[in-house]
Formats: sequence, structure tokens, C-alpha cells
Amino acid sequence: MGVQSFLEENHVFSLGEFRAEMGDGHSAYNLLTRAVNQGQAERVLRGVYVSRLGRFSQTDPDPYVVAAAVSVDAVMVYHSALELHGLAHSPSRRVQFASARAVARFVYRDFRFERHEHPKTRQASDTVQFTTVVRRPEGVARVTTRERTLVDCVNRMDLAGGLEEVSRSLAALPYVDAFNVLAYLKTLGSPTAVARTGWFLEQRARDWYVAAGALDEMRAMLGPGPYYLTRANEAGRWERSWRLYLPSNVGDIERWVHE
Repeated sequence: MGVQSFLEENHVFSLGEFRAEMGDGHSAYNLLTRAVNQGQAERVLRGVYVSRLGRFSQTDPDPYVVAAAVSVDAVMVYHSALELHGLAHSPSRRVQFASARAVARFVYRDFRFERHEHPKTRQASDTVQFTTVVRRPEGVARVTTRERTLVDCVNRMDLAGGLEEVSRSLAALPYVDAFNVLAYLKTLGSPTAVARTGWFLEQRARDWYVAAGALDEMRAMLGPGPYYLTRANEAGRWERSWRLYLPSNVGDIERWVHE
């Protein structure tokens, strides 16, 4: 395959993917550099490129596919995961992904890309089973499962659009596999995450078909507490069964979760 044919068939690609097709070494890189200089391709950041040839000449690439090309271990997380699962209450121009590759924040085509660390788990490979692949028109992107997305967003609402956005977004879930949630919580080993997640699950237990046994097992994972629903550590209403302090606007939260 020639460079032109490759660029006509691949809108977003990594340098590794280009070399796999065109051959490893300086010659392949030189061919790609020439294509960039001629305006046939565009360098997003080191190792990530976008074709500007043929049908791609006037089309912006899928931002999630761009993020997926940053690293083979890239996983869409937080609010980006809510968007990919069709749950986000509000759209965002921020693309969040977790990766072991240290990449500074960058902006491309009016989207802001943010790299996050993979969560610390009891084993390095634990989080792999809590991801899934979403097919996009221009490729695929790996994303956290709905259950892991729920836990991640509840535990880091500051990264997922805030308390109201998370509450309203999670309300769009048709059901939740509470035992998958429980399995992920066990890998995290965070009683705070357990308390926050358990309280949210209990709010929609009937609608999400949450097994009572799963909630009981979560309660058994709690420490003495107290825990707080938000990182601001606001001590509003005390929820004894989860040893959890809810913020003063808990009435709004309960309404958002049930809307």
C-alpha cells in the first residue's frame, strides 16, 4: 500500500499504525513527514496524525478516535464515558482518557483533550475487565463500562461535570448490574467510593434492579467513617446506613437522580 492509499483509507492513525503498514524505519517516517509538509496529513501531537486527503480533506475527525490513537491503553473516562454511553445530560468539548503515557493537555479542533492516570487498583490488570469497546464511524474507542463509569463519576464528580451533571446523567441509566459495580469497588479498595456508590444505587434500587444482597455486601465493606458525598466534605444530612454525610442540597440531588 502506498502513502496516498493509506491516507485515503485512514482518517486517524498513530505512527505505529503507519509504520506497521508502510514499514519500520526512517524511510516510513520521512514519507509521513513529507505528507504533512504537503498538507496531505496533519500532526495532532507526537505519534498521532490525521489524514487530510480525499474524503477526509474537509472533515473533522472523531475526537474519541483521536484520543484512542494517543496510546494503545487509552480508555475514555468520566464525562467522556457518559457521553459515549449516551448518558450525559449536557454535551462537552472536553475529551477525557486514561493512559499510562504521560501526555500534556492539548487542544485540537476546538476539543480539549485531558489525560488521566489509570485508577490505583489492587492489581495492575484489574481495570481491564471493566472496559469495553465502542464502535465509532471512523474506528473504535475503548471506554469504561457503564458500571465502572457510575463508580468513577460518583467518586470524582469534579471530573465528570459536577454533582448535578452526574446525578442527572446517571438517572438515564436503564439498569445497573450491581454485582459488576461491587466487583469494581473491590478492586479499588476505597470505603469512600463504596459509601458514595452505595447511596446512589439505593436511590434507584427498584428502577435499576439492584439486588439487596449487593447493597448489604457494600455496607459490609465500609469502615467506621464518616464519609462525604462530595470532595468538599460538606456535612449536611447524615445517612446512617452508609455512614455518609450528604450536602445541604440533598433534596435537589434526590430530585435529579429520579428525574
